[in-house]
Amino acid sequence: MNENTSLSNEKKPFSSLSKIIILKIIAISSLVTVISTGIQLYRDYSQNVSKVDNDIKRVSNLIVPELSYNLWHLDLKALKMQLHSLSSTGEFTYVEINYDGQTLSSGTEDQFIQKKEKTWPLMYSYKGEERELGTLRVVTDLEPYIEHVLNTALFILTANFIKTFIVAFVMIYILRGHVMVPLNVLSTKLKDFNIDNLDKEDIDLNRKPSETIDELDIVLYSVNKMKGNLIHDIERIERDRQEKEELIVKLNQSQKMEALGRLSGGIAHDFNNILHLISGSAEQSLHYLESNKLDKIKKYLGNIVEFSERGDKLIRQILTYTHQKKVEYSKINLVNVVRTSLDMMRSTLPANIEIDYTFDQEVDILGDITQMQQIIMNFCTNSRDSIDKKNGYIKVRTQVNHIKNEVQLIISDNGSGIPDEVKEKIYEPYFSTKPINKGTGMGLSIIHSIIEQMNGRIELISEIGEGAKFIIFLPVFSDGEDLLASELNPNQRLGEISLKGRRVLILDDEEIIANMHKDFVEEQGAEVLCYTSPLAALAALKTGLEVDVILTDLSMPEMSGFEFAKAYSESGGEKPIILLTGHEEKVLSENDISSYNIEEVLLKPINMEELLEVISSI
Repeated sequence: MNENTSLSNEKKPFSSLSKIIILKIIAISSLVTVISTGIQLYRDYSQNVSKVDNDIKRVSNLIVPELSYNLWHLDLKALKMQLHSLSSTGEFTYVEINYDGQTLSSGTEDQFIQKKEKTWPLMYSYKGEERELGTLRVVTDLEPYIEHVLNTALFILTANFIKTFIVAFVMIYILRGHVMVPLNVLSTKLKDFNIDNLDKEDIDLNRKPSETIDELDIVLYSVNKMKGNLIHDIERIERDRQEKEELIVKLNQSQKMEALGRLSGGIAHDFNNILHLISGSAEQSLHYLESNKLDKIKKYLGNIVEFSERGDKLIRQILTYTHQKKVEYSKINLVNVVRTSLDMMRSTLPANIEIDYTFDQEVDILGDITQMQQIIMNFCTNSRDSIDKKNGYIKVRTQVNHIKNEVQLIISDNGSGIPDEVKEKIYEPYFSTKPINKGTGMGLSIIHSIIEQMNGRIELISEIGEGAKFIIFLPVFSDGEDLLASELNPNQRLGEISLKGRRVLILDDEEIIANMHKDFVEEQGAEVLCYTSPLAALAALKTGLEVDVILTDLSMPEMSGFEFAKAYSESGGEKPIILLTGHEEKVLSENDISSYNIEEVLLKPINMEELLEVISSI
C-alpha cells in the first residue's frame, strides 16, 4: 500500500501538501481582494454621489437665480433653453419648472431604482419684496454610477483572481522545487531507514551547494545526527550485551566451580558408605576363604556385586538429575527394599543409634531399587548426623492408605531438628548446613527430584530439639502399569547365553579390565584374543587375524577406540565393533557410528550379563 501511494504521488504534479498550500493562498488572496475591492468601490461610489451633490449645489447657486429672472419676465424660450441645457449635459436626467399650474420640463423621468432629486423655490425680489414664482426640480439617475461601480468591481475582481492564481502557482512551483522535492527525497530515504543500513553514508538531498543554511539543511543535519547517535547507541548496547554475556559466563563458571567443590565432597561422602560396605565384604570374603566357608564367601561376594551396582546407579542417578533424563522404573516390593537398605545401614551407624522398622502390610510400588535405597540411606545418614553422639533412634514405618491408593514411608529421628528458616531451603540444590567435607546439599535435592519423578510428594514435620519426621507419599503399584524391566533371575538368564564358536578380540589399555572381560567371555565358550595396545591389535587385524566381533575401550593413550574403529574400517575391516565408554554424554554421532562398523556404544560400568547379551546378539 505504501509503495502504491508513493508511486501515485510521483505521477501527480503536486502533493497533498501543495494542494493545501494553493487552497489556502487562494482563499486568503480572495478574501483580501474582496475586502480591498469593496473599499475601492465604496470610495468610487461616494465620489460619484459627491459629484452629483456638487452639481446640485452649483444649480442652486448659479442656475436658480437666472431661471427666476427669466420666469419673472416670462421668457419661456430662454427657460426652455436653460432646462434643455441642464438635462443634456448628463448631470441631470430630468428637470422641470412648475409655475401658475403650468410645467416646463426637459429629459425623461422613468421609474428609477436609484435616483437623487432636489427641488428649489424660484424666488424673485421686486421692490424689496421676495416673491415665489414657482419651483425647480432636478432628478439624477444613479444607476449609471452603480453600473460603473459594478463593472469596475468585476474587472478588479477578475484581474485580482487571475493574479492570485498566477502567484499561487508560481509560489507552489518555487516551493515544490526548493522544499517539496527535497522533502520527498528525504521521506523516501527515511522510509528505507533500518538497522541493517545504518552504517551507510549520510543522507544527501542532492541540492545545489549554497553558502547559507536554511531550514532544510537544519532538518537534514538533525536526521544525520540522529542516525549517528543511533549507530553509536546500538554499538554501545551491543558492547553492553557482550559484556553482560561474558559476565554471565564467568559467573556461571564461578558457580560451577563452587558447586563442583561442594559436589566432590558430597560424592565422596556418599561413596564412602558404599566403599565401606565393599571393602568390609571383601575382607569378610578373604577371612572366610581361609576357613573355606563357601556360603559366607558367596554372601559377601554377592554383597560386593550389589554394592558395585549401587555405586554405578548412584553415579547415573546424579547424572540423571543434572541432565534431566527420565528414569525407567519397574515393580518393586517396598517392604523388602526398606528392610534390605536398613540392614546395610546398621553396619555404618554408631552403637548409640538404634534402628526400628515396622510395616502394616506388603506393598508394591513402581520405582528403581537403587533410588529407593539411596532415599533411605540419605535420610538415615542425615538422622545420624543430627543425632551426633547422644543416644538416639531412627524409626522407619510404611503405612498403606487404600482410599488414596498410596503408601506412606515415614522416617523419623530424635535429633536436633530443623529450624523454620531452613525448612524452605532444604530441597534447593547445593544448600547444606553441614561442613564442606560432610555433604554437598545435593542429597535432599536429588531425593526430592526422584520422588517427583515417581509422582510422589514429601512432607516435613520438625521442631528445634524435637527431631525431624519426613513423610514420603508414593503411589501404590497397579497391575495395569507397564513394567520397564525384566524380573527374571540374572543367573537364569546368564545360563541361557552361549558364545561357543565365537572369536572375540578384546582391546583395553588397562590389562586388569581386559583380562576380567576375557575370563568372563571365555566362560561362555568364546575364544578370546586380548590386547592392551590398539596399534598392535590393528596390525594383527591387518595381517589377517580372523575374529567375529571386536570389544574396545573408547579412551586409550595411543589412539581412541573411535580412531581405532575408523582406521580398521578404512583398511577394509568389516567385523562389528562394540565401544565401551565411561562418558555419560553422547560422544559419537549417529553418522560416526554407522560409518565405521560400530554396532553398539555401552556405558561403563556395565553388567557382565548385559555385555554378553550384546556380544551374542551381533
